[in-house]
Amino acid sequence: MNYRLRFYLRYHTYYGQELYLLGNLPALGSDVPRHARRMQWLNTDWWYTDVELVPGETTTLQYQYFLKELEEIVFEGAPREFTVSSVQPAEIVFTDTWNDAARPENAWLTAPFTRVFYPRPGSADPGLLTATHIFRVQAPLLDSHTTICLLGSHPQTGSWNILQPLLLQYDARGWFSIGLHLSGMPVPLYYKYATYDLVKQQVIAYEEGENREMHTVAVEGRQVVLQDGFLRMSCTPWKGAGVAVPAFSLRSAAGFGTGEFADLPLLAQWAKQRNLQLIQLLPVNDTIQTHTWKDSYPYAAISSFALHPLYIRLQAVGTLPDTHPLQRQFGRLRQWLNEKETVDYETVMSYKMAYLRALYDMNGQQLQTREYWQWFAANEYWLLPYAAYCYLRDTWQTSDFTQWPQYNVYDYTAVNKLIATDEAAAAAAHYHFFIQYHLHLQLAAATAAVHQQGVALKGDIPIGVARHSADTWMHPEYFHLDMQAGAPPDSFTTEGQNWGFPTYNWKQMATNGLEWWQQRLRHMSVYFDAFRIDHILGFFRIWQIPQDAIQGILGYFHPAVPVSREEMLQRGIDFEEERFCQPYITHSILENAFGNYAGILKEELMQPLPGGRYQLLPAYNTQRKVQASTLPEAVKNVLYALIADVLLIKVTTGNRTLYHPRYDVAATHSFAALDQENRVALQALYHDYFYVRQESCWRKEAMGKLPLIKRATNMLICGEDLGMVPGCVPGVMQAQGILSLEVERMPKQHDATFTNLAAAPYLSVLTPSTHDMSTLRGWWKENLSISRKYYQQELQHTGVAPLEASPALIREIIARHMQAPAMWRIFQIQDLLAAEGRASGHPDAERINIPAVASHYWRYRIPQNVLDSADEKKS
Repeated sequence: MNYRLRFYLRYHTYYGQELYLLGNLPALGSDVPRHARRMQWLNTDWWYTDVELVPGETTTLQYQYFLKELEEIVFEGAPREFTVSSVQPAEIVFTDTWNDAARPENAWLTAPFTRVFYPRPGSADPGLLTATHIFRVQAPLLDSHTTICLLGSHPQTGSWNILQPLLLQYDARGWFSIGLHLSGMPVPLYYKYATYDLVKQQVIAYEEGENREMHTVAVEGRQVVLQDGFLRMSCTPWKGAGVAVPAFSLRSAAGFGTGEFADLPLLAQWAKQRNLQLIQLLPVNDTIQTHTWKDSYPYAAISSFALHPLYIRLQAVGTLPDTHPLQRQFGRLRQWLNEKETVDYETVMSYKMAYLRALYDMNGQQLQTREYWQWFAANEYWLLPYAAYCYLRDTWQTSDFTQWPQYNVYDYTAVNKLIATDEAAAAAAHYHFFIQYHLHLQLAAATAAVHQQGVALKGDIPIGVARHSADTWMHPEYFHLDMQAGAPPDSFTTEGQNWGFPTYNWKQMATNGLEWWQQRLRHMSVYFDAFRIDHILGFFRIWQIPQDAIQGILGYFHPAVPVSREEMLQRGIDFEEERFCQPYITHSILENAFGNYAGILKEELMQPLPGGRYQLLPAYNTQRKVQASTLPEAVKNVLYALIADVLLIKVTTGNRTLYHPRYDVAATHSFAALDQENRVALQALYHDYFYVRQESCWRKEAMGKLPLIKRATNMLICGEDLGMVPGCVPGVMQAQGILSLEVERMPKQHDATFTNLAAAPYLSVLTPSTHDMSTLRGWWKENLSISRKYYQQELQHTGVAPLEASPALIREIIARHMQAPAMWRIFQIQDLLAAEGRASGHPDAERINIPAVASHYWRYRIPQNVLDSADEKKS
């Protein structure tokens, strides 16, 4: 006999709206939205659907509702979970309430709160299996001395007797539940939830609002599950603060020239002493492509799963014999590296990898434990391809797998056979397994120790992966490998940014419900309680740059509603493809750029066109070709600018050619050479393209992706939504309950100089600076007029603004952030140290990243003795 699951959802819909049920059963779409189950309309306020379930082992059902109207989808909050077993009745009826994802209560049920700030053990109530009715409610932010109780209008529910309330049990999934046998009880039942003091053993307060009602009578062979949403009780919004620091920037006496995972507990002690509740890190994935300092860039991972060996603590893995050459170097080299002001990436990595190799050769076989093989089995899906990639990268001395003589196209069977039959490949693979296992042990232990301090750990998900990575090798179908991700020009750089990552093939990823993303996040949730989505705008649209371009300014938004030839003609634009899409180069432009060398370079690099214009020879007609040439760097830079002087970016797909206006088109020589009528018409088209026509398209894109990202784990999600932010972004993030990022010096209002901290949304993270910016000390000196305006307008001081940001002034800035209504305020560790008077050296030395520098060396380290002093205070 099959089980029948019936789902009722209370939701008032309008004509054209439909409700769907998505879950982890085949009948519910197997978590792929396009296969979700369409529900049936029952009446004005109710929808329902039935599902048959074959009897078998206990199943943890996970499901979620979404609303569809035309092509737009709106998901509710976090998925529900319910265990279905063979002991339960043959029919289970779920009566659900729509959970608005924007409610702050959803954020209070994420991992930082349930695992760290308000942990409480879950317990299984055996009465739930046979009860006729199960009542469930969610109540975040309850301390361990408080629980939920139920009181109702019939004797089976206590007849409203507050001296004999029915206590609910917490199930570790965020729900308080109780199973009742209500056979023979007349309906309706009127009931309410209340808070209950476990110490005083008394009811504290009823929930607010009208009585709840239950109209489903008990029937033999049927169980009714009433999932009543959130406890209706007002509470003070929770607020916290945290510290942001790259893991490599940490410094301790036990470290080896860089921050390590084992330093995180010391940082948690330091944070706790300052009443900080969260540590935010940059990405910690493996980035080894070249074995040089260029691999210090933490956002170009070669694996979205593997951890970086940079962060391993060698002595926690093992110790070589005293006579070993590497061991004889250990103490002296560690002292020298630890005394350096910055990370010496190449020296640290070369020594660590050599030391790990020697340890593996000596102790590798000791890994044959049950715990190791359990870990291996759970991670084999990414671990084996990653290890094979590392072996082939080092064998062929390039991370560019397209250049490998063999295995340049990933084949699971062939890779397995290679590792199983080739002795060198097997040894290399097991060496990388060895490293990753110890990294896992060390980060997991560090996370547990951080939690013991009452501090949560927040990670960082890069928007892209390295072009030549294990991910792109293994799943080329998920990426547009002929494109590059980046950003249009902004306050960081006038040429735009080209990050070099391939863009995502979202359409292909959607065929299995973004499983790659969900695997990535589930893996991350083993260690982290929250995460920052780097460049969340990429889930709406990405700035896509053709492979033949170097500068981000030659990119365009994807997806986007492009411009056609017909539209331009209709707008009165005298469109000619060659004139609008090719660089606009004239003799006067060349003279201004090259001076006396204009004639020579014109003859060597260009050919004339009719009308007094020139075009570059085929050997130099793209930025990528210019980069590869032997021309002097100064000449290359001028040619980059000439090639970027176009009005439109031409894109041909199949037999269709469409166009995208170049960013900041009015600044080009080509635009200036147009007549007034064409300039006005093109400017109107530009405004429509960038600020009007895309909003619906981009909203639809994000609403189809972000809910699937969010449902993958219980981590708190914060989006980095800086830059050229589409108008639809704040609404979508708010609707999904994703925290925004508010930077005081980067207001999102176009007419403001500073962000109004007092008006910050509750679901947001405030910060005075990020790792891509100067610190507060540096910012204060960058533009004295801005500093003066901030001093007088925001801090309300009179008189002359100081030339430098003193510790007192920085404490005042931090205090303003602490008073704001946002859920979180997170400070760079450099600013917190400066507030304590512990800053040292020039402010420029505190910079972590300079976005305008494409090949920046990420190597900042905190001053000596910061974490060691935290440990001393504890002892």
